[in-house]
Amino acid sequence: MIKVQIQQMAIKSGYANAFQLQKALGISPTLAARLWRGDFTQIGLVTLDRLCKLLKCQTDKLIRFEIEAD
Repeated sequence: MIKVQIQQMAIKSGYANAFQLQKALGISPTLAARLWRGDFTQIGLVTLDRLCKLLKCQTDKLIRFEIEAD
C-alpha cells in the first residue's frame, strides 16, 4: 500500500494549508488541494522534484510503500 505524507511534511516545514503550498510551488489550487489531501493516483516527476526541494526532503518522506499484512 502506498502511503502519502505530503501534508505532514508540509506542516512540519511550516506550511499550514494547501493554499500556502500552492503559492510556494506555483501550482493550481486543484492540484495543491489533491496533494494536501493525498487524493491523487499519479504525480509528475517535476511536481515531486519541486516538493522535495521546497520541503527539503527525499521522496521516501513524501510517498512510501508499506507491505500490508495478510
